[in-house]
Amino acid sequence: MRRLFLSSLIAVGIGVAPAGLSGQAVHTPPAKITLRQARRIAVLVARHDSIDLSDAHIEMNSMDLGRDFIRGFASFILIRESATPGPDETLRRYAISRSTGDVWEISLCTHYDFPELTAMRRLYAGRAEALPADVAAQSRELGCTEAKPAPQS
Repeated sequence: MRRLFLSSLIAVGIGVAPAGLSGQAVHTPPAKITLRQARRIAVLVARHDSIDLSDAHIEMNSMDLGRDFIRGFASFILIRESATPGPDETLRRYAISRSTGDVWEISLCTHYDFPELTAMRRLYAGRAEALPADVAAQSRELGCTEAKPAPQS
């Protein structure tokens, strides 16, 4: 017992607190955005893009089959089913960063930023602003040479 007290006293004296005696909070990584939350973000962005999700011919599906299609992102594809024989039309491919809530249209390398999205990002990721460093890193990770802003509605 005396040794434990002495080692604790020495550790505190040199600025190293033994496990369990530190008054500092343990750093925890930010929560990841769930697939359900990412889907809600994708729906919001689709509405921003004037896509009518109530149309029976438009489907939104996850591209993440068992694991992330793009590591660190939740990915969704919006398709308009053809009413006649022929191919369906891909309307959008969204990638939502699971750590920041940033949204990209990955075919066009478009990064989204609008007030309703900012509010949702704050709610789900605890962040409101898209940090330039995050946007640049995500752009590279998605294979985009530059981030193009989405048109404002």
